[in-house]
Amino acid sequence: MIRKLYFVPVIALLFSSVNPVFCQKSNIHIVDVEKAPIQYALFPEKAEETSGLIWFEDALWTFNDSGGDPELYKIDSLGKITQTIVLEKAKNHDWEDITQDDQYIYVGDFGNNLGNRTNLMIYKIDKEKIEPDEKITIEASPMSISFADQTDFTIRNRKHNFDCESMINYGDSLILFSKDWGDGKTRMYKTAKVTGRYPLEPVAEFNADGLVTGASYNPDNGKLALIGYKNFVPFIWIFENFDGKSFNAENITRYNLMGITNSQTEGICWMDDDTLLVSTEQRDEFQQGAFILKLSDLAELTGRK
Repeated sequence: MIRKLYFVPVIALLFSSVNPVFCQKSNIHIVDVEKAPIQYALFPEKAEETSGLIWFEDALWTFNDSGGDPELYKIDSLGKITQTIVLEKAKNHDWEDITQDDQYIYVGDFGNNLGNRTNLMIYKIDKEKIEPDEKITIEASPMSISFADQTDFTIRNRKHNFDCESMINYGDSLILFSKDWGDGKTRMYKTAKVTGRYPLEPVAEFNADGLVTGASYNPDNGKLALIGYKNFVPFIWIFENFDGKSFNAENITRYNLMGITNSQTEGICWMDDDTLLVSTEQRDEFQQGAFILKLSDLAELTGRK
């Protein structure tokens, strides 16, 4: 069964039952959110394995992961692809996330389910080259990366700690977050944003208690958002006053999105200072698409601003 798209006011209550559980560390909060969030749009079949998201030119941009075409799709609120960017000379081994700064878009080809990849890549796209045509081709600059702490490249399908599906822009750096199949943690790695070859050392570690599949940072409100799932219960971690070098934040909150249990949440991006968009790929009863999350509603329900 495919869940239908309903257009409802964003100001409507997004969540019903909220049950806070406080961890041992006083600034970490865990909240179960029972009701499903509002759906922004269903995506076409061409984007059924949607992974990362950015909000650019007042629209969502996404792509397919693992073996899809090397293309970015601009999607409007009706779920229609209004523009396609083909990355010339690029391959989609396993594209997993996307981020941006004022000048460039960055696409991360660093998915690594088996744990044996040695060709991890980030593609850099000049925004000035994006013409308004329905389909355009742009040559992207490749940046080669590796994880310096990985020494074993034996195939260990979904049983290792060197997968990666998350990346943000932070100042003059890109920050990657690992997807640890083995222990459910995530490690932070930083890299320069210029073309080159970079072995990345881990900067910090956090027990995400699940698989981190996407990230987005908003410099205007200082908040880092990590999306993921555990046993196909989606979650979002929000880090307030993120400093770009540690997971020590003023407040850290995990929202377990019980209302869309069994969905596969993959991408996340800030639409504005209060609004997050979250994507799910096609899985079981869930059709590929994006949901709206309003932090102000969550704050009201949890009793915190």
